[in-house]
Amino acid sequence: MTRVNPRVSLAAFACAALAFVLAPSVAAAQELSPEIQVDLYMLRADRHIQNEAWPAALEALDIVLALQAANDLEVPVALWFKHAQVALNAGYPQTAITSVTRYLQEVGRQGEDYESALALLDEAQRRGEGEAMPIPAPRDPVPVPAAEPEPNEAMERFSVHFPVIGMNSATMAFTSGGLAVDASSRTGVAGGLAVAFPSPVGGDRFAIQVGAHYAQKGARVELGDEGTTGNADVSFESFDITALARVSAPRAANLPLYGLVGPYASFEVDCRVVVEASGGTGRFNASNDCSNANLDTQSLDFGLSGGVGFEIGVGTNRITIDLLYSHGLQDIDRYTGETAKHRVLSILAGVATTF
Repeated sequence: MTRVNPRVSLAAFACAALAFVLAPSVAAAQELSPEIQVDLYMLRADRHIQNEAWPAALEALDIVLALQAANDLEVPVALWFKHAQVALNAGYPQTAITSVTRYLQEVGRQGEDYESALALLDEAQRRGEGEAMPIPAPRDPVPVPAAEPEPNEAMERFSVHFPVIGMNSATMAFTSGGLAVDASSRTGVAGGLAVAFPSPVGGDRFAIQVGAHYAQKGARVELGDEGTTGNADVSFESFDITALARVSAPRAANLPLYGLVGPYASFEVDCRVVVEASGGTGRFNASNDCSNANLDTQSLDFGLSGGVGFEIGVGTNRITIDLLYSHGLQDIDRYTGETAKHRVLSILAGVATTF
């Protein structure tokens, strides 16, 4: 009958007890499957082995074996040999004997590490002669995951924000002959998608968010003189591309908040002018394309965008809300002595899916 490794048995028992006591909260909060947790602790064990931190490596491998036992996962036979090597280096010869014996029983004389396993067993028996098996200090085999991941945890992976919909409050900065022209805002719609991926520099708080959106912009200019009042609405439909640096709040702050800043480029799709006026002779309405209304505009606009965003929810799918201000730098009015630049405040809501 095969002996069960006492260290692994202790870890498995603690794992089962912890799961029984905290079952409701763990079931609600568990984000990682047992297989992924096994991969995580194997990676951690390999890192400790490379650093020759043998007790830490043995602890990680104990957790791996406990997870596999608690979840009926297959234990690769090579893992018993690795566990024995680490246990011997950590100063637990009896544990090494148990694990390497398990390895030899399963692979027989055809095992890839058969000769090395025999040498390890001989060395462990030599060190363990006359020694009582050490009792390891109690360890928590499977840390309970937090009820919610860190706010910026999703930014360690690739995510798609679709659909993204929202509203624009847009106006324009006009000058004519060197004098500023007052303009009020117009409301329009916006929508599209965005893709966020980790930044190659700066750590896990930094990401790059690239977006493509349809946007309605423009402004309203009041018209009038003695006896006549009215307004002219200049409306644009455009296709906007943004490339924004995304900086999440520090992990210690535990806030689902991030900042956005970067350039944008906008391509004009349509431009119209609607004039409404009233006076002593009645009301006047006219609508026309900008080109037919003697407004010669640039088709390409560019500028800077910046703002803040919030991410709501946990898991693979979350809700995002971005508040962005876009400041146009390009003069879109082709006439000499006159300028027109876009100013847009946007609120965008979307669904972020992490891959």
